[in-house]
Amino acid sequence: MDSVILEIENLVKSFRSHWTFRPIEAVRDVSLKVFEGEAFGFLGHNGAGKTTTIKCIFNLIHKTSGRILIHGAEVDSSVHHAVMGYLPEHPYFYEHLTVYETLDFFAALHGYSRVERKRRVEQTLESVGLADRHRSPVRTLSKGLQQRLGFAQATINEPRLLVLDEPFSGLDPLGRLEIRNLILDLKKGGTTVFLSSHILSDVEDICDRVSIMTHGVLRSVFSLADRSMFSHRNVDITVELQAQHAELHDKLKARADEHNSFSRGEHKLARYSLPDYKAAVEAAQAVFEAGAVLVEFQSSNASLEEIFMDITRASREQSNGKLHS
Repeated sequence: MDSVILEIENLVKSFRSHWTFRPIEAVRDVSLKVFEGEAFGFLGHNGAGKTTTIKCIFNLIHKTSGRILIHGAEVDSSVHHAVMGYLPEHPYFYEHLTVYETLDFFAALHGYSRVERKRRVEQTLESVGLADRHRSPVRTLSKGLQQRLGFAQATINEPRLLVLDEPFSGLDPLGRLEIRNLILDLKKGGTTVFLSSHILSDVEDICDRVSIMTHGVLRSVFSLADRSMFSHRNVDITVELQAQHAELHDKLKARADEHNSFSRGEHKLARYSLPDYKAAVEAAQAVFEAGAVLVEFQSSNASLEEIFMDITRASREQSNGKLHS
């Protein structure tokens, strides 16, 4: 079994309302495991509790209850932060410092000697493509280059677990591509990546597993390689029709969400889009019983965007139902 690098057990984080002073649960009983070497997507709408959870991981805010474990031991700021890296959504740097000075400062915070700092800074600048900008003041960097600098400070200690909170925020398409490639390179090098992002297409390209969080509750965790549990739509069958199959065509058309007819050589074909897998199997059985030819049976996985929208929509409807009950 793969080694667990990060484990969150029954995490709860409550805040006091500024108006009523009543406790508000921003994170409610969240439990998950992240395995060493994987890229794990941590998804949710604005206000879902993602950043709050991440800040609890680093003890930037104190959790109300629950446990956060790194390699099976409770997170301790002086021990575990040495093997962790963090890129916040809005990283801040001293603008008057140069790129080199900035990284040297972060390396010093990790307690490295002058010689070791020099080695790590030079190596990290090269890996993120900032070696030629080492003398540039931070204030002269574009948003994309500042994100690269953010990656550099997050990886200066060669972390085993890298936590990224909205690393694509504010980037143009080219900047997104550059940052995505940096993450993939780190993943190939064995770094475990914990990624929170609203750019779902990039999450699909990078992550092995994803979780979806809404209203402080973790709703689902699943592998992107196996989305069979969400293969409930876009099931298409293609049938070769003869003159005697008019009744079959009417029956399939009545069951389908949509259909279209076309010709391929001398054969007349019709494609029917069935609402779910069960309906498609029943339609295929009707084809066999009518003596027609089933040319194609195609079941496609739901996209990550479709899954995300379904889960968040269901959560919203559930919340609205509680409010009106």
